[in-house]
Amino acid sequence: MLVVGVVGSPRKGGLTTKLVGEALAGAEEAGAATRLIYLIDYEVRPWTPESPRAPEELNEVMRGADGYVIGAPVYYLDVNGLTKDFMDTVDLGDSNGKPGLGIAVAGGTGKGLVLAVKSIYYFFFCKGIRPLEPLPVSRFNFEDALRRARELGRELAEAARERRPFRSLEERIRCFNSLRYMRMDMLDEILLLAEQLLKASPKREYLEEAKACYERAKRLAGEGRRSEAVKYAVRAYELLYY
Repeated sequence: MLVVGVVGSPRKGGLTTKLVGEALAGAEEAGAATRLIYLIDYEVRPWTPESPRAPEELNEVMRGADGYVIGAPVYYLDVNGLTKDFMDTVDLGDSNGKPGLGIAVAGGTGKGLVLAVKSIYYFFFCKGIRPLEPLPVSRFNFEDALRRARELGRELAEAARERRPFRSLEERIRCFNSLRYMRMDMLDEILLLAEQLLKASPKREYLEEAKACYERAKRLAGEGRRSEAVKYAVRAYELLYY
């Protein structure tokens, strides 16, 4: 049983590498063999009619995997170009029912952590990969995310023991729609970041005001008044980030 971890960041040894590495460590604890792949080591090009596939040596590794971990940094609210080119061109063979874990890592402001992880899961959907809970990461929740990555790595290895192919498009849609982060939009993402900052920000003098704004935004969103909620969600975030 082989779990392959893909690092989409062009920088080795950074946050993406650490998170993917923790997931693979968890998979190893559950009895899986693992392999770490850096996309920067391969000549991954954008899809064109003349060059529609990733390098065959990379395709061979991916086809031989029983489970996948894909980690990518966030550039402009989405996965970086190298990871997107990989997803556009990689040949997984028959991947229906193999388990997958997606990790998106947003530095700086944290914005895009959810939007980018959704891109990885759209790729999983198209390939029939059975999804584990996504892991959106900012620098505000990084330490917690490391622990969660290891837990999810163990879950991935357990899921890889018994492949469960999707039997219909309906089943696949229901499965992906059930994932919490797949239902999130920009408002939900800012609320998530505000929640992380409430736990991690050193700006204690703004904590009570930020908490009140966050709770008001959550209440308005819950009442279906999402446009009104944006103001208070952004205020809670900005009080603690800036």
